[in-house]
Amino acid sequence: MAKAEADHPFKVLAHDIERPLSDDEIARGWETAEEKSYWVPAADIEGVIPSDLRGTFFRNGPGVNEVYGTPLRHPIDGDGMVAAVTFLNGQVHLKTAFVNSKHRIHEARERRYIYEGQMGTRNRSRIMGTMSAVGRLLTSMELPKVPFRNPSNTNVFFWGGKLLTVFETGLPHALDPLTLQTLGADNLGGALTLGVIAAHFRMDITRMRLICIALRPSLRRAGALDIMEFDWKWKVVQRMRVSVPGLNYAHDFLLLPDYYVFHMTPFVKMSTLQGFFILAGLTSAGEQMKYYPDLPSRFVFIPRPDGRCPERGIVQVDTDPFHIYHFGTSEQHDVDNVEFIAVCIGTDFNMDFDKKYWLSNASVAPGLVHHFTVNVATRKCVARKADKASVEFPTTHPYRHGHDGGRFSYLMASDRDGYNMPYRDVVKFDLRRQLRQVWRSHGCIGEPVFVPRGGYDSCQSGDEDDGYVLVQLYAPMQHRTEFIVLDAKHVDRGPLARIKLLHL
Repeated sequence: MAKAEADHPFKVLAHDIERPLSDDEIARGWETAEEKSYWVPAADIEGVIPSDLRGTFFRNGPGVNEVYGTPLRHPIDGDGMVAAVTFLNGQVHLKTAFVNSKHRIHEARERRYIYEGQMGTRNRSRIMGTMSAVGRLLTSMELPKVPFRNPSNTNVFFWGGKLLTVFETGLPHALDPLTLQTLGADNLGGALTLGVIAAHFRMDITRMRLICIALRPSLRRAGALDIMEFDWKWKVVQRMRVSVPGLNYAHDFLLLPDYYVFHMTPFVKMSTLQGFFILAGLTSAGEQMKYYPDLPSRFVFIPRPDGRCPERGIVQVDTDPFHIYHFGTSEQHDVDNVEFIAVCIGTDFNMDFDKKYWLSNASVAPGLVHHFTVNVATRKCVARKADKASVEFPTTHPYRHGHDGGRFSYLMASDRDGYNMPYRDVVKFDLRRQLRQVWRSHGCIGEPVFVPRGGYDSCQSGDEDDGYVLVQLYAPMQHRTEFIVLDAKHVDRGPLARIKLLHL
């Protein structure tokens, strides 16, 4: 019996699960990656791929840490690399490719770094930038125009035959879903009149709609927010354009039966002076993302035109000062009462590249799950911390937005006492019962993704957690990437399968 236990493919991970990881080991995971395309050998798959796990899992993220000798100050300035992991009859195919944007093509032709990054990677000195900005301001009374790069590295999703990669200050890029060839920037048939699209979206499968948002902030007036609902053929079946003073940033949102819900963050400020400093190269948009005590922190409830209260108008509800990148699960009990969870980051938050391996200063300002109950009619909000772990990237059942809501969120977490990072664990959090499960990994993980076993039919039938959780993992000691398959009902039981790559 002892020998049988020792031979179990996952028993050997016990030491790695508890072993602390050094910052230098983890940072190597950000090294520039190479494009690949191959079937993963069966010998490199431990465990068993579930027979009903079929289809392609797309991931997107920064794939380079330098551009022709210019080191990137922050990974978010790096060109997007898309990974397509296809599951077919227990086999796995991997294909990766860079998003071949116009700026990437131009820089490849010139063999140099040309387009500045919004997180502070510059192609000019601060002195040169300031002189150029002041000269333009004096001669034409206009702010300088800087050709910022669109790395298209923040998200990737498939809808209506299109595979899109996004970066929120530019147009999405369309890729061939089979070959990952970049087809070009796509304004979705002219729908993106603001010239941008946000990173996150929601699907209302009961109506077979994709809901996308686009926010264009302004230095002189309230920014414009577009909320667009597309059918499967990418026809805009519903559109709203609103302006909400103070809503300067929208990365994610909630879709409820009667409302779109946004968070008005006190961490993004718009001013002419600040815009001048950014365009002059004296600072960057990322560096200016910090707490401004004079700005409000509010939830913004925008009634859906085809909901039960379209005449109510936009409702703003004050809450505690924090920044929210991502929302988790939500439930709307009636037209007035809503509850949801979100990952909240405190007032010490900034976008420093922490320890050279995380995108913000999570070691100082960790994301924490908060539970909110809101009465929209009375504008009363009650918030409380709901979990102890340092977390980010909550993922939920993708097809249960816009109607009854859901219970379960799966979070990238550091659930180890004394450590806010690195993120090594998956926490499954139950909104309704306030219960949790934890899986501790042997490396560092990315965003977990829930895959419902029943596909679109699971939007209103079956158990909400009937499916799988897929997790991308970096194994620092081996300097390679793995993909992990977990049973969503029992994430604490560990992997059903490990797909071990021989590279990043």
